[in-house]
Amino acid sequence: MRRLSALLSTALLLAAGPPTGASGARAGDPADAPDAAVSAARGVLIRDVEIAVPGQRPVRAYVVRPAGPARPGSLAGVLHLHWYAPGAANQDRTEFLAEATALAGRGAVAVLPQLTFPWTADPLGDARDRVSVAAQVDAVRRAYARLLAEPGVDRDRTAVAGHDYGAMYALALTAREPGLRAAVLVAPDATWANWFDTYWLDLPEGEKAGYRAVFAGLDPVELVGRLGDDAYLQFAGADRFVGPATRAAFAAAAPEARVSLYEGARHDLGGADTRDDRAAWLAGRLALAG
Repeated sequence: MRRLSALLSTALLLAAGPPTGASGARAGDPADAPDAAVSAARGVLIRDVEIAVPGQRPVRAYVVRPAGPARPGSLAGVLHLHWYAPGAANQDRTEFLAEATALAGRGAVAVLPQLTFPWTADPLGDARDRVSVAAQVDAVRRAYARLLAEPGVDRDRTAVAGHDYGAMYALALTAREPGLRAAVLVAPDATWANWFDTYWLDLPEGEKAGYRAVFAGLDPVELVGRLGDDAYLQFAGADRFVGPATRAAFAAAAPEARVSLYEGARHDLGGADTRDDRAAWLAGRLALAG
């Protein structure tokens, strides 16, 4: 618990500046209580909560919000979905914690759930992987419902921001939750099958097309177009995981989306410019305080 408290205190101090890469808490870290207030300072409250998901284990999440009472509809809401990066300190629900803390200072509530597939279970190469993706989407929807239930949140001013697999789950969420106002999508892949096959499965050539078909109707590139100009895509020019072909597929599928390409950046897209750009875009879309 000391490690978690130190991290949360760091996030609060970073509300006025960029994150410095503090080590992240992992899913299942102990908390004093299922809905414990673990840190409060500078007018921002961070709680470590447990979200029930029918048929699944509860989801650990942070809830970040302005401290004190809020008038009905006075606060925007943002759901943050983290990336998958084995060995990285922030490939968990801590990734966007400093950004969520900064947004809380501008009048937004955030929920940051811990994702589990494929973080804690490997893809298997058949229809069971679609079931696993769908189960994770169900958990993300429960986290979004928790966001909507936070006192003061305006249901007409909500957004989702995701990175890597988190961005792919963000698009799946927007297809199920049309009330979402906007989506920030940081370095997503176009299809589930590509990353699962490339980094886990290495399927024989004759099985690749059939595996891609498993995810028909669920692939991010199939879902992004419905957002129109409510989507903001951020890509890295030096990304070895998301290349020009993937960027082109998204551009063709979502011609109205805003797109930023950071030429020298890598897949983590953790620079101050990328953070500032998505914060500014969310502030505009959600009418946050300056």
